[in-house]
Amino acid sequence: MQPDLWRQLLLCVLALALFGAASAHAENISVPVSSGDEIVVEHFPASGKYLMIWFAPEYGLRENHRALARKLADQEIEVWLTNLMDSLFLPVGSKTIKELDGNHAADMVEYAHKLTGKKIILAGDSYASVIALRGAQRWQQKSSTEPYLIGAVLFSPYVYASIPKLGELPEYLPIVSATNIPLMIYQAQNSAIIGQYGTLLEKLQQHGNPVYTRFMPDIMSLFYLQEPTGYMQQQVKPLPVHIRKMIAVLERHPAPTKAAPINATVATQSGIDIQLNEFKGHTTPVAIALPDIHGNTVIKKDFKGKVTIINFWATWCAPCLEEIPSLNRLKGKMQDVPFELISINYAEDKRFVLEFMKKVHVEFPVLLDQNGEFATQWNVISYPSTFVIDANGKIRYGVNAAIEWDKPEIVEKLKSLI
Repeated sequence: MQPDLWRQLLLCVLALALFGAASAHAENISVPVSSGDEIVVEHFPASGKYLMIWFAPEYGLRENHRALARKLADQEIEVWLTNLMDSLFLPVGSKTIKELDGNHAADMVEYAHKLTGKKIILAGDSYASVIALRGAQRWQQKSSTEPYLIGAVLFSPYVYASIPKLGELPEYLPIVSATNIPLMIYQAQNSAIIGQYGTLLEKLQQHGNPVYTRFMPDIMSLFYLQEPTGYMQQQVKPLPVHIRKMIAVLERHPAPTKAAPINATVATQSGIDIQLNEFKGHTTPVAIALPDIHGNTVIKKDFKGKVTIINFWATWCAPCLEEIPSLNRLKGKMQDVPFELISINYAEDKRFVLEFMKKVHVEFPVLLDQNGEFATQWNVISYPSTFVIDANGKIRYGVNAAIEWDKPEIVEKLKSLI
């Protein structure tokens, strides 16, 4: 059997192990919308009174989306799983999602109810949450008087207007503050945005709408990996029954048929740095007390006397891996000056990181932020994120992208901080 076939077989086995025996594959249907386009929907039929319209996130659909959709159908929740980017022939990514105005989603809500007579729930994970929230508001703006939209179920929602520069707080898309429908949020506790989660909840419920939450420990997301980890499997198993119960809870809070006012738009340009920029946040670094990859506790409270680089990274982050060789070379080029390079792995299992390091050569210390709380203290929400501390113990530069660390101009800039 060819390797690709083995891999496909493994994915199927994992999905079955995760969700048990699944019903037949979904059939595709086409949903006409007012723009003249037709939205392709993977249809998971069920005989109950609820229909969930579930939008694909910026990275597209994974088998775990479909597996959970099948199990929701087993709970008598009909599911329409759709990738608007594919149907509209748009580039895949968060930028595309941020530019969608919600009209397609609102049209789908109206069409689904007319076709089936069922009550509708919108759903999305990551940046697809934006589609769900905008779709709800557009539906409300059509002045519908029949309250058949119940609310939305969101999985670890990303609703930033842009990723901020290091040291700055994120700005949220206006739809967040204009949301007034009932919500259920399943939030992965190791998600990079967990440090801002309290702020997000405040913005989402400022109109008095109920927002229920459930934390899922030990995972970053339910769906972003093609092959689910053991922790993902554990967290997903009880979800179908729980979602069914929570939809009934949301239904007890009638969703307003009138939209809340939306503020002026905000800029969605990226705050990702591609070079060392002056750090604008709080310049005193957070003291370190973390285990390293070998089980030793590393404590660092005083950053004075040498230039120190603190690099937050993860094995799933492709740009993080791209810059490891240049960080290795940088360490060699800085060996004649007081210099220290410390990397901090974000919320990954020690055994997994050790296996990774057998394949990728890392010449600097690797510390483990096992639950992601340390990254939160540094206000890190994207990876890689790297802080440069001068010999006076103050953060001088920050960069939240992969760069070539051993370029002559960067080496010179670092040496000038001594």
